[in-house]
Amino acid sequence: MKLRIFYLLLFFCFALTTNSCRKAEEAAVDCLGEAILTSMHYDISTTNPKQLDFTISYSGEKTLTSVEWDFGDGNKTTTTNKTISHTYSTSGTYEVKTNVNLDKGKCTVSPKKSVTVE
Repeated sequence: MKLRIFYLLLFFCFALTTNSCRKAEEAAVDCLGEAILTSMHYDISTTNPKQLDFTISYSGEKTLTSVEWDFGDGNKTTTTNKTISHTYSTSGTYEVKTNVNLDKGKCTVSPKKSVTVE
């Protein structure tokens, strides 16, 4: 009888642990998949070489709810658009970082890109 209870308890602990880990892994894989579908691009303005036009490309099925932009020069902003223009005051190399929030923040993807401004 004691052995039967021991095996039942052992099975219960194993089942609980397996299900808990699976849920956490599924959430991580889901956002990882979204990262593959998200990228950042930029073009240099033809009229002002210090102005860069940034675009977030996203081809997944989730809803893009906001983009947090960090232009690497101390300027930050949050938009609901996939595109934005930014004018740098001085030449240099900057790391532009974004947090692309999908489905009201349930998943956040963070593409970044190094840009050189002349």
